[in-house]
Amino acid sequence: MSAATACSRRSGFGGRVGVNIKPKLYRDPVHDIIALHKDDPVDRVLLQLIETPEMQRLRRIRQLGFSNLVYHGAEHSRFVHCMGVAYLARRIYDHVWPDGDPMERLSVIAAALCHDLGHGPFSHVMERISMVHHEKVTIGMITSPDSRVFQVLNSVDSSLPQRVAAFYDSSGERSPVHQIVSSQLDADRFDYILRDGLCTGVKIGVYDLERIITMLQLRDGALCVNFRATEAVEGYLLARFHMYKQVYLHKTSRAAERMLEAIVQRARHLRTDNYSFEWFPSGALARLIDGRLLGPLDIAELDDVDVQFTLKAWTREKDDILRELTLGLVNRALFKTIPISFDEEGDAMLEKARQKAQEIGLNPDYYVLVDSSKDTPYKPYVPGRGRPDESIRIALADGGVANIEDVSEIIGLLGHLQYQVRRLVVPSILQQALLSE
Repeated sequence: MSAATACSRRSGFGGRVGVNIKPKLYRDPVHDIIALHKDDPVDRVLLQLIETPEMQRLRRIRQLGFSNLVYHGAEHSRFVHCMGVAYLARRIYDHVWPDGDPMERLSVIAAALCHDLGHGPFSHVMERISMVHHEKVTIGMITSPDSRVFQVLNSVDSSLPQRVAAFYDSSGERSPVHQIVSSQLDADRFDYILRDGLCTGVKIGVYDLERIITMLQLRDGALCVNFRATEAVEGYLLARFHMYKQVYLHKTSRAAERMLEAIVQRARHLRTDNYSFEWFPSGALARLIDGRLLGPLDIAELDDVDVQFTLKAWTREKDDILRELTLGLVNRALFKTIPISFDEEGDAMLEKARQKAQEIGLNPDYYVLVDSSKDTPYKPYVPGRGRPDESIRIALADGGVANIEDVSEIIGLLGHLQYQVRRLVVPSILQQALLSE
């Protein structure tokens, strides 16, 4: 979208304004110019949300966690991704609902902007450590009166925090508007596939976004893609599938994640043994390491910097295991991976690795790790299992509506395909010992 088009926007609660008022411009590497206007009621709320501590924290959390250890350009943050998602949500809503309800419009754009507020340091790996899903944390941040995000939304309308939070509740009603924020064809996926592909340099993440947005429409109360853009949606789903294989589930970044988990596990064990740390964090990070349940505002205290500082400090600890693990992670002397199966043969290989680790003087609890991951590129609707609105809907030439898996052979095949991998994650000395036998 050109700068002129971006400036010629719909005014917040209806009507249009002139194009001569200087907007706040954000230069985005994927979407070019994102323009917000201080005189526009909706944009004014978005600008206030952007400046909250909760949103600014996302500048200090990498979008792709440890992927920068593989793709050195993957240094982008959750913040820039959220800006892109809000931009796309606005475009989609204004295209499909040009005369939509003003409060609904504000709700969907704000929900898109705030959708990743609940992510902790290093994103998804922290969910495994804290045992708290980021969507629940996001809802908590938006609905807590102590949150600045809540205060901004509540100042507009007392119902707005709950309206925004409802977009993240997968058990609630899934209207076509909700699908802009959370679905198999949402603004979140639209942005991260292109952005992550650009920043990693993985060219397989390119697809025809403009064609898809242009062909979105309402039919029979469902958000659909016109049949003329079926191939564009196929390209989008294939791009996401290959990004998972090449980037999101890459063996090296996954090994780093497992090492971080082992470090926290070791620190927890030392705490229970009353080990005297040279340095130990305070506040929410201390509670996390101790295994205590964290609330949304606890998560809001944490970012990548906190964890990185702690890891660097622990490279000087007296405990050999904690020091070796943190030195490896900080200096990228990472564990190696060995593919294993999900059956008894894989279990036997795991047990063999644990025994071999003990033979060479390594504690298997910290030096024999397992990474299991999987992704389904597209989830078709199966009657009795799932909801009809989870499928991507195609508006047909005859006026009807069909699920994309019923009109596209490629997507029909993707719906039955699952990429899954199970790996041993071990030090190189142990990897060599196992592979040499």
